[in-house]
Amino acid sequence: MDKLRAITFFCRTVEAKTFAAAAQTLAVTPSALSKLIGVLEQELKFALFNRSTRHLSLTVEGAAYYERCRQLLHDLEEAELAAVQGRTRPKGTLRVGLHPALRLATLHALGDFLDVNPDLKVETTTTNSPATLLTDGLDVMLRVGDMTDSGLIARQLGSAEFVVCASPSYLRIWGTPTRPEDLARHQAIVYAIPDEEPSTRWEFANNDDRCVVSVPVRVIIRDGVGGIEAAIHGCGILRPFRVAAREAIAAGQLQVLLPDWSSGKLPIFAVFPKSRAVPAKVQAFIELAQRMMAS
Repeated sequence: MDKLRAITFFCRTVEAKTFAAAAQTLAVTPSALSKLIGVLEQELKFALFNRSTRHLSLTVEGAAYYERCRQLLHDLEEAELAAVQGRTRPKGTLRVGLHPALRLATLHALGDFLDVNPDLKVETTTTNSPATLLTDGLDVMLRVGDMTDSGLIARQLGSAEFVVCASPSYLRIWGTPTRPEDLARHQAIVYAIPDEEPSTRWEFANNDDRCVVSVPVRVIIRDGVGGIEAAIHGCGILRPFRVAAREAIAAGQLQVLLPDWSSGKLPIFAVFPKSRAVPAKVQAFIELAQRMMAS
């Protein structure tokens, strides 16, 4: 058996999530792919996938094996680039996970990034879960929020500050709040994950003054994106991260409210798997993200 070929096919199957999708990508039949995985399992003497469910999922042993195999393929790619070019440079497909608040800022910066790195192709997915680095085969992700000890590398790039804002058209109808307590008489746009009640308690601080306001909700955003657009079109007051709203604020589409009051902030991390050397394409993207956070 060609072990490297089997490992490559195994990793692509994990990332594609089904044998059919992986087989199409690899230009083989699903039956041939399944047979190759079966031979690999026989040699390893443990199962890689749970086949008793309708959805393809890794066994515990399979997940650990995938993480090692995935890193092996990364190291091999970097070694080949170093041998051919005499040095490593960003090349191949870069799979990136993005927090919804960082999605637009990143996409707007990708054009110049790809011009500088013409041998790169970028695939993005919207996520804030470090677990997707393994389950979705991502190379790197930009996460907002604290990190637990996950066995991954996390580099803090900066902080995401909350800002309260609304469109001029909304403020003409509802008036402009001058203190946090005024928000109780307004209409809010809030983010919430599916199947959970949205948080309607907004915290504020101004030196030693502290307060918590329960805001009336008009719009709930469940998928993490679209809040800025809803606020621009007058649907209500929004409390996004400033990095997500800064272009709309700069264009005058949104107006910052309660500028003397802080509403908190969360750290931003670049998260990626451990390796002996950070792949060139990952390092290049982290440098891009650092410039984004500094601008």
